[in-house]
Amino acid sequence: MLQRLLFILRLYVTLLLIFVTQKALFMLFNFSFASGSGVADWLAVLWHGLRLDSVTACYLLIVPVLFTLLSFFLPRLQPRRILTYYYALVSPLMALAFAADTVVYRFWGAKMDAADLIYAANPKDVFANLSWPALLLALLVLALLIFHYMRRLRHATPQRFDRAHPASSAVMLLVVALQFVGIRGGLADSTANVSYAYFSSKPFLNHSAINPLFNITHSLFKTEDLATQFHFYDDHRLATLTRDAYPVDLAVADTLLNTSRPDIVLMVWEGAGSAMVLNDSVGPNLCRWSREGVLFSNCYANSFRTDRGLVSIVNGWPALPTTSLMKKADMGRKLPSLARTLQRAGYATAFYYGGDIDFTNMRGHLSEAGFSRVEGQEYFAAAKVKANWGVADQELFHLAPLFPSRPSFTALLTLSSHEPWDVPTRRLHDERRNAFAYTDQCLGAWLDSLRLTPSWDNLLVVIVADHGVPVDGLVANQKHEATRIPILWVGGAVRQPRTFHQLMNQSDLAATLLAQLGLADSSFRFSRNVLSPSYRHPFAANAYKNGLFYIDSTGTTNYDCVALQEPDAAYPSDSLRRQRTQALLQLWYSATGSLH
Repeated sequence: MLQRLLFILRLYVTLLLIFVTQKALFMLFNFSFASGSGVADWLAVLWHGLRLDSVTACYLLIVPVLFTLLSFFLPRLQPRRILTYYYALVSPLMALAFAADTVVYRFWGAKMDAADLIYAANPKDVFANLSWPALLLALLVLALLIFHYMRRLRHATPQRFDRAHPASSAVMLLVVALQFVGIRGGLADSTANVSYAYFSSKPFLNHSAINPLFNITHSLFKTEDLATQFHFYDDHRLATLTRDAYPVDLAVADTLLNTSRPDIVLMVWEGAGSAMVLNDSVGPNLCRWSREGVLFSNCYANSFRTDRGLVSIVNGWPALPTTSLMKKADMGRKLPSLARTLQRAGYATAFYYGGDIDFTNMRGHLSEAGFSRVEGQEYFAAAKVKANWGVADQELFHLAPLFPSRPSFTALLTLSSHEPWDVPTRRLHDERRNAFAYTDQCLGAWLDSLRLTPSWDNLLVVIVADHGVPVDGLVANQKHEATRIPILWVGGAVRQPRTFHQLMNQSDLAATLLAQLGLADSSFRFSRNVLSPSYRHPFAANAYKNGLFYIDSTGTTNYDCVALQEPDAAYPSDSLRRQRTQALLQLWYSATGSLH
């Protein structure tokens, strides 16, 4: 029995050593990207990459573990002889993934993923720029890698297993359980994703820590041809239907701030729909501050989940009803980004969340999007008040540093107002409303304390919800109202209290804010400056799972993206609104699919 356990352990360690060596070679081959990195950084790459290396190794151990279980009942099986065929399969996969990723990174500065496998269908184009000597050298290196990997794996495998009683196989079930935990990436809420490897503000170090085989195989399940989906209209008709949807106007018709370079704190309030929090029962502090700041009262969330809402807020990009862009590797780099634009303007950038920052690839996406520092619940080890999802909101407000340098852009994501509505205080009988009332109380105390500091005069706090929540009392034809959210600007940088009633989406925050700072950026093609003179045809859209609400001055269309029809008789059908809804879907998916 012990021999079998040692075999699995030896094979696991062998795979880890292979992956660690790959990282060192990757960094050496792409040394030009490593400027300013020292020995400590290189060691950190190896350390932080171990988690994904372990996940990948656990996947590759599935066949050896099953074979070991089988050997209890068929003792004549010869493990080295039989598993050599399996090693002959996985060794080329490990070698190809590593070699291709290493070479591609030198030219693209980005990790290779499943989307890049399309080039394998045209090998002539892939090798067009390689001379015959270079091609032969590449093939020789690849062959040596495959030979080396097979040799190491075979060396870790015994020729024969000792005899063991079949009842001993029960011990192997513990190995299987541990392997399952390893494949999952641990017992945390998040399952294994490339975000596990992110630890640095330097993209090259993060990329170096990512296991190439994991990145490619994991992205296989995240890859879909978005550009070809929802193709309803020809180019001319599409242009007609969307002509005024996203005007590019960098002008500012209304100045809201008394400074062009305020310190900015973006507070993203979990689930805070207007119908829930914009009333004195649940949100007295939000209501109080809305009378002192700039309130955008007619804004709708782009989606129904945090991962999708954050993309709309940070990247100014519409949420798609059939997929999460945050979960797609490299989207943080491909999409425009509020953090990246501010960073280029000299802002220090940071993001703090009191929960699992690796959930839905959040850490990886936000790091790629320009946040130099991305911290999760581990950062708040000193927190005394914990919650089901991490640390309570009062700890987030109290412990998150806001001004690492000036000017600064710091984002906070709350979590207490999320089911199971686990909060340390009880003010309202309804547990859901009470959770929102608790965050409102924390928000009020936090803003009151900030107002007493010297930082207040140059501070802009932007409060926005990631999405709304269902609210009792809304009838069938008002379901979309649960997606309405507040956007509130407060702080000493605000010129005077104002309220704007323009219909808008949370994705419009990026363009509107940047225009006020004199940093308007045309790359935010789906984020509208709602205070510009060109914003004359307002609408809002909210993507739910496989569906889309489209709202304009004529009414609301509820569109089923699977059935390709309007399923809800509660919303009167309108031909032009339906066509505009379809045109938006086509425009969004085409633009997202064309990102490269």
